[in-house]
Amino acid sequence: MQSPEKPTRLGTISFALAVLVIVIWCVYFIVFAATTEGGFNFGADAETAGYMVVLGGSLVMGVLTVLITLAGVITGILALRNKDPKRALAISGILLNFLCLAPYCLLLIFIAVSGMSFGP
Repeated sequence: MQSPEKPTRLGTISFALAVLVIVIWCVYFIVFAATTEGGFNFGADAETAGYMVVLGGSLVMGVLTVLITLAGVITGILALRNKDPKRALAISGILLNFLCLAPYCLLLIFIAVSGMSFGP
């Protein structure tokens, strides 16, 4: 007689990582709005604070989003392969992570197409 396998938490982790990415982006947009419209300038002049949030923040957010969503997709796929009992949560985590990753894929496709159309 086989012993029942202990359920993993990979599906839950995949879903939680997608929610984490969404929450981080919401916080970024709140800080962006407070900097540009609310006069919140981190002790610097308004123009420098705006550049800091737009350029530095978007770079950090882009890297974080790609890394966290890839980790979420991988954990969701592992949950499906391990036949995790929380299969629906793993599938929703994979879908949400792909939705968070979709704008970056579209941006890369846009850059590739625009680079091909303006060649020498």
